[in-house]
Amino acid sequence: MNKKLITFLTENNFTIEQSAAYSFVNEYQVSVGEERVESALYGGMATVVQAFSHLESEQVSALQAYLKEHKKELNIFKYEVTPVGVCFAVMKHFDTLLNTINQVTNQMLELNTKNKEYCPITGEVLDEATKRKLYYNDFIVFLNEASVEILNQEIEQAEQDFQNAPNNYLKGTLGAIVGGLLGAIVWIIVGVFLGMISGWIAFLIAFLAGLGYDKMKGKATNMKFIISAIVTLCYVILSMLLIYVLIAKAQMAEDGLGGSAIKGLIHYLNTSSDFKGDFIGDMVSSVIFGALGIFFSYFQMKKTIHKKQEKLK
Repeated sequence: MNKKLITFLTENNFTIEQSAAYSFVNEYQVSVGEERVESALYGGMATVVQAFSHLESEQVSALQAYLKEHKKELNIFKYEVTPVGVCFAVMKHFDTLLNTINQVTNQMLELNTKNKEYCPITGEVLDEATKRKLYYNDFIVFLNEASVEILNQEIEQAEQDFQNAPNNYLKGTLGAIVGGLLGAIVWIIVGVFLGMISGWIAFLIAFLAGLGYDKMKGKATNMKFIISAIVTLCYVILSMLLIYVLIAKAQMAEDGLGGSAIKGLIHYLNTSSDFKGDFIGDMVSSVIFGALGIFFSYFQMKKTIHKKQEKLK
């Protein structure tokens, strides 16, 4: 946890345990953690808050409508309402975070949702003598024994379903190729018309390759990252090569030379030390940027890669 979040939690009487914290706000179980966010609008570590409550379907709908309407004023950039409560994320905004938690839990109170006296999974009254404090989905929560059995059954079933699902690596690879191609086109346009080699485009290629892999239902294993990495490096190198083919073609027209652009590229590489030096330097830079793009895309991808969840104990 970052220092500002720790300060916020300490000042507001949250109990910190490892990478999560918990407290009771307006008589609701509230747990706080962090997750890495990499997107076009947000980047870095986000603070994630889960307010637990056993919700009925109409309460879920009402809370979704409330958050949608007040999302901006609450400084929330994403949220989810499920039968076990409200989960939302903020970037920084520690000065208003307690107010946000208060407003969300007040709304839960107005809707007469079940508070900390009830198990958020089963909705039954929590017995002080038998209730259990557990880590569930990276949050700290108090549950009854029956809910632990239910969750363990769900965990086991989800793992079986994942193992039995088809790999679809070929489809995933095709999706990565199509997705990465869109990023490669941007790379070529920027390289040819602006004369720039930009690291963020390498990240874009890797991101779109991963997105294409997911769209084609490739299995969410480490193969996703490996396939996306290979596709990204291939596109980066081929795109850089195509950029220089186009540069050579333009130089041939300027020098009044005929023939194919590829032969022209070979000609300038053999006869011009400056051209050769620029080519080697840009090719090395593109590979470095490609590697960096793959590195940063890993943090985005690892959230979607399947991890076997251990049963609650």
